[in-house]
Amino acid sequence: MIMIFCFMLMMATHEIVQGVKGQDSPVKQEAAAGSSLAHVNVEGIGRLLKQGNDIFIAYGDHHYSPKTDLEAMRADGRVMTLPGKDGKDKQVLYIEETSDQQVLLTEYLEAFGYLSRQGIGVAFAERAEK
Repeated sequence: MIMIFCFMLMMATHEIVQGVKGQDSPVKQEAAAGSSLAHVNVEGIGRLLKQGNDIFIAYGDHHYSPKTDLEAMRADGRVMTLPGKDGKDKQVLYIEETSDQQVLLTEYLEAFGYLSRQGIGVAFAERAEK
């Protein structure tokens, strides 16, 4: 019984390790300070806002639902298009990094899952002092 359990555990661990090898991991950007990733206008950086059970991306007085307002965000220039390394353009939303912990990870994943399925990445930006 113990031998079978150990063998099953080893097989499950092997499958997990093989699965993890196939997943893309986050890559730290090694871009120079003058690159397009380093300079984003303040107006192009949204902040997460939680109202009741809903999460919005706020840009000044404009609030967008990540689940339903994709076309409005594109029309208003909130979705940035960046050149990719492989020649394909990438679409990115910049969100201000905050430490207030108002939005739980599960809420974030649920809210931004739709954008991810549409090929839009979310990058967290930190405001730099001049």
